[in-house]
Amino acid sequence: MSIIPTELVEYIIGNIKPPRGRNEEDIPCWMLENKGNFSVKTAWNYIRHKEEPNRIHKWIWTKGIPFKMAFMMWRLWKFKVPVDDRLRRWGLQGPSRCWCCENPDQETLTHVFLRSNIANRTWSYFCSCAGLSITGLQLREVIMLWWGANAKKDIKPYYRAIPSFIIWELWNRRNKMKHERKNISLARIIHNVTRNMFMLIKVRRPKMICSGNWPIMLKELEGYCPSVKVTQIKWEFPLEGWIKYNTDGASRGNPGLSSYAFCLRDEKGDLIHAEGASINNTTNTVAEAKAILEASKHCKQALYNKIIIQTDSMLLYKVLGGQWESPWIIRDMIEEIKTNLVNIQHIVQHVMREGNQLADYIANQAIEHGNCIYTGFASLEPNGRRILNSDKIQSPYLRISLRRDKGRGKDTT
Repeated sequence: MSIIPTELVEYIIGNIKPPRGRNEEDIPCWMLENKGNFSVKTAWNYIRHKEEPNRIHKWIWTKGIPFKMAFMMWRLWKFKVPVDDRLRRWGLQGPSRCWCCENPDQETLTHVFLRSNIANRTWSYFCSCAGLSITGLQLREVIMLWWGANAKKDIKPYYRAIPSFIIWELWNRRNKMKHERKNISLARIIHNVTRNMFMLIKVRRPKMICSGNWPIMLKELEGYCPSVKVTQIKWEFPLEGWIKYNTDGASRGNPGLSSYAFCLRDEKGDLIHAEGASINNTTNTVAEAKAILEASKHCKQALYNKIIIQTDSMLLYKVLGGQWESPWIIRDMIEEIKTNLVNIQHIVQHVMREGNQLADYIANQAIEHGNCIYTGFASLEPNGRRILNSDKIQSPYLRISLRRDKGRGKDTT
């Protein structure tokens, strides 16, 4: 564990602001929240030892599954479910009776969740529609069969959720029989599992309309094809008499090796000035703020009056526009940017990454080759010239995203 600097200790105990004018590496900022507040959670994330992600655990904790069902599956996988055979292993002896069957047998984990009549018929119903066979398999093998099913990548999470839904309903039926003497029929279990799957689809694919019947629902999932949304993005010329700064920050590792860059172009799209420089290991947010800060300094020094500053960081755009509060780690830079621009006509705009290609290229050049300055088209490398020419001829960049349609397995475009 690293030694915590004195300034951070004073901040934690005295609830004072982080020391101003300190470099990021002087204080472990990952122990603080974005607003500069210390919390037990951030300290725990700093000192704890993270193990490599376990693939089985990822499958158990599938996004969208209710916590109680995922937790029940985790207990089952760890053999922590208190059925009679497990209680005997824990040293609790007593008579054993299965509450799931009309002709009671000994209660075991495999019997309750797989071998009993209702459990076997439940698994068989859902497996038959998916083309899976559970004949001769043990409980864990049945679960792994669903987790590793040969299905399309985008519907594998639904296959991995089915065992959790079935296990939960079978455990609920067992408890109802044992403690309340209430029997839950096979039809009700199938209905509940199907309803849970329906709700999971609504969480992961909100606009998809599907039926409440498992065989049809499975076909709809397999045939579902969302429409593709294509957005054209162009670099736009500044207004007559204005000039435009495009800024960008890059961080490889976040935090990691970082750089900033800005490029200045006139109303015809010709390059006036561009520069990039590497900075100490930091986060992408700090690098983005540094890029705007250096652009504002250049503007003030060159005595430009009408400028447009474009950034692809929504955070910086909202902060400079006064809509969001500034994170503590860039607060000083934000104040300096506003001071530099106080007597200058300026507009801060947000631009998509595709429309900020030249600044992004220069930022990456700064990481790979060090500080660089460009004073015109001729000083750029071939790739930089290509980007500049593409922007001048208004060549569009395409942003492709998936648009969730309301059809059942059909593309509506």
